[in-house]
Amino acid sequence: MRPAGKTVVAVVEDDGPLRALLLDFLALRGYDARGAATGTEGVALVTRLRPSLVILDVMMPDLDGLSVCRILKADRRTRGIPVLILTSHATTETRLKALEFAADHFLAKPILDLEEFGRWVAALLARSPSSVPGQTVVGGVLTLDAEESTVSIQGGAPRPLPPKLFTLLCELARRSGEPLSREYLVDRLWSNAVKDREVDVVVSRLRQALGPGGDAAIVAVPGRGYRLDVAALLQPKK
Repeated sequence: MRPAGKTVVAVVEDDGPLRALLLDFLALRGYDARGAATGTEGVALVTRLRPSLVILDVMMPDLDGLSVCRILKADRRTRGIPVLILTSHATTETRLKALEFAADHFLAKPILDLEEFGRWVAALLARSPSSVPGQTVVGGVLTLDAEESTVSIQGGAPRPLPPKLFTLLCELARRSGEPLSREYLVDRLWSNAVKDREVDVVVSRLRQALGPGGDAAIVAVPGRGYRLDVAALLQPKK
């Protein structure tokens, strides 16, 4: 259970001096910073404390960071927690793999600018999708539950979505029918930290997650971006 009081941030990093540096920096910024030296310890720490943010190294000896991210995002208790990836191998392939597991941002190692690091920590805490409570019904078709990160279609069973897919759907639903440009989505969902191609990857995954009608429901508007057509999700009732 998350401790009362300060905002809790977990740092999962096997490099002891770097972990200590980040923990000290976060503590000076007023956060309750907790550390773990291995991926296995990190999963246990995050599951127990439910921090508001996880800062996660990729290269770790027992359980790598992408595996930790996958475990956390598959667990109902922790899937809404934003994840900041630290990696010394910031290749496109690594970014796309982490995106697949719903990581929220990347920073390259070594971290040379702690002030920039601090700004990203604050931005990710502010943009956490789990911070918006309650349900939203769109067009009488979609029911979005922000606390559970689930979507129901036509009153059907709730379907859990990874946080980034859920946030994308919420943004499209909030301005349903209006085309949203890739640039707008990159700014709103990733704080300008990804490229257009990665937006397209997430859109494709969201279409699949919505099931029948998903391809038609998220419409690509040439030169303008994507829009949501909730009517395309309507299925004839048997």
